[in-house]
Amino acid sequence: MLPIHIVGHAGCGKTTLIIELVKTLVSKNIKVGTMKHSAHAHELDKPGKDSFAHRSAGAAPVTMVTQQMSAIYLPRTPHTTPEKLLEIYYSDVDIVLIEGWISGPFPKIEVWRKCKGLSPLFPSIKNVQAIVSDDEMGKTDLPVFLRSEVESIINFILVPYP
Repeated sequence: MLPIHIVGHAGCGKTTLIIELVKTLVSKNIKVGTMKHSAHAHELDKPGKDSFAHRSAGAAPVTMVTQQMSAIYLPRTPHTTPEKLLEIYYSDVDIVLIEGWISGPFPKIEVWRKCKGLSPLFPSIKNVQAIVSDDEMGKTDLPVFLRSEVESIINFILVPYP
């Protein structure tokens, strides 16, 4: 399993890029998993639903199962860190695209848009391997891909990292 962080400021196109990467990778018979990491505390379940009531009563874990999907709500503990979840649930995939988790340990690709008015993250975070942007980046030794270069981004990702 090859985990790759797709990082960047809010509204820079991380989700859009991940969706395009997933579709293209899957079309090449590459097994892809994704993980969305949020640094904010917010509710994942729907208040008022039975599963929410089960959790509110103190049950853990709580599982929601339908004919097509299942979801397990687990409290965040040392056993449910992103690393542990990757180890447990992603062992059968070839690549995991992780949206966010800027402090995470894996190679990162930053999506950057000048119109957001924020500086790129790569000078201040570790392990950024490439930039995806349609804007002029200024001086960097990192490879820079245009948003439309999905195939090139995939080829870059699939080459083993140094």
